[in-house]
Formats: sequence, structure tokens, C-alpha cells
Amino acid sequence: MAILVLSNPLPSAPFAAALRQAAQGIPVWTEQDNPPPEAVEAILAWRMKPGILPRYPNLRVLCSTGAGADKLLVDDLPAHVPLTRVVDPMQGIEIAQYVVANTLRFTRDLALYAEQQANAEWVRHPVRTAVRCRVGVMGLGAVGQAIARAFLPLGYPVGGWSRTPREVPGVATFAGNDELPQFLSQADILVCALPLTDETRGLLNHHTLAQLPRGAFLINVGRGEQLVEHDLQVLLDGGYLAGAALDVFEREPPPPDNWVWSHPLVVATPHIAAQASFDTVAQQCVDALRRARDGLPQPLAVDRQAGY
Repeated sequence: MAILVLSNPLPSAPFAAALRQAAQGIPVWTEQDNPPPEAVEAILAWRMKPGILPRYPNLRVLCSTGAGADKLLVDDLPAHVPLTRVVDPMQGIEIAQYVVANTLRFTRDLALYAEQQANAEWVRHPVRTAVRCRVGVMGLGAVGQAIARAFLPLGYPVGGWSRTPREVPGVATFAGNDELPQFLSQADILVCALPLTDETRGLLNHHTLAQLPRGAFLINVGRGEQLVEHDLQVLLDGGYLAGAALDVFEREPPPPDNWVWSHPLVVATPHIAAQASFDTVAQQCVDALRRARDGLPQPLAVDRQAGY
């Protein structure tokens, strides 16, 4: 029995190498090895196409290579096969660093000063202090809480919104659809760290974003499908929103003619806010397979009804 690594689209070799170190004798294969389907007990992947999983009759567990598992929730995933995700504390820290860096870039006019330097211009602009810049984090799971906590020692007022009530020390929390407008109205920096579900798909639309204060910034480290990109473009071009940092997109990479590549108010990065270490991914996949073999609960299992 063995573990199969599917690329889709991440390269499989680094994950396979880490798995061989962690698996201690369990065979590890990639697609190129053409393993016998009946020998595959675990699959490690980022994305799954319909029609793939039924080929593996002895599959015990499907493991995501990242913190999200929405791209693996295909209809033909057998009900008895658990789907697990990666939980890596460093991911939350790295994503928080990305969010803080872009917040400072926006609020301290760092891009403007870079332009001035190129033109040998010495012009000072009013400083937007932290206490006058409210940060709102959508999603208060492990990543969202790490983001919220990162801002507290810097002096930013921080709010957080989640589907169900959460308590985070030092953070003003809001929950549910009824409290979403109040949360949005107090977010000068809106950070999306939500999982992708039917409820969050398209949530960042014109109606939602227009409830932010004029001049607000958007930072999306959740999922690209949560943002209606055209609605963001309209609000940026109309001067209502002041900027956006996007690390995730509905289509990755965006087409060459996508407006985000050249928009002066957008920072576009190729889904690099964080990446779990290969060793962490491998060890958690091996642990999930061993638990499946022993009939033990899966602490990192995705709730298929909730989507995360």
C-alpha cells in the first residue's frame, strides 16, 4: 500500500521527497510512476478533477497540500474517505506578515515615496497613524486570528467577523449576516481570510465593499472566488476604494489581459502569502494515513458540510 502525490498544479517531486523521509517504509509514488490503482491508500494533492478518485478502490484518506481543501471537494469523493487539510502555525504568521506589509505600504505611502525617490523629489505627506486606521479581519480561524493578533502591538484598532461568534482577546468581534454591515463600516483596511464555501463565494462584491468607509483598502488572502473582480475595479476606478492587495484570484494565474496586472492601485502577487513547509505537509499526510489504517479520528479532517 502506498501514498500517491498528484501535482495539480504544484510540482509533485518536493512533496514526494519529503513524504519518503516521513513515511518510514511506506512507498511513495507520483503520477509519473504509474502506480497500480489498487495499491494507493492515500493521495496528497492541491486540486482534484472529477473522475480521478474512483480509480482508487482502496483509498483511505485524501490530503490537501495546504490549509484550504475546497479544491478537493469533488462530488465523487467517497463519503467514508476523510479529507484532511494542513495546519501549520507558521502559515498564519507568514500570512500576517504579508498583510501587515501591505497595510504599511498603503497607509504609509511607501509606493508614492518610491516614485518620488525615482524622480529625486523630497515631499512629505501627512502620516496616517495606526490609531486612526481600523483593521477588519473577515474570518477568525487560525489564520485570521494570527492576522488580528499581529496588528495589536502595532497600535491598530482591530475588528473581526466570522460566521459564528468567536472571542479573540483585544479584538472587537462580530458574527453573522446581521452584524456584517457594522463590521464593514469600521474597517479602513479589510482583510479577507475566509475559507471558500457556498456562503463566501462572491461575498466581496459591490454591495459588500461599498459598505466600507470611503478610502478603504482591501487585502485578500482568502480565495479568489470570494472576490467579484469587476466590482472591485469599479470601486477603485470611481475613487471609492483607495487600493487593493490580491494574493489569490479566481483564475490563477490571471489572464495576461486581466486588469489587475496594470492597475496602479492594485498589488498583485502569485499566491505567495504563505506556503506550508514540505516537511509539515508530509508528516501530517503520513499521520492521517496511519490514523485511517488504525480507525482513529482525524483531527485535521475537513467538515464537508461547512467546507473547511
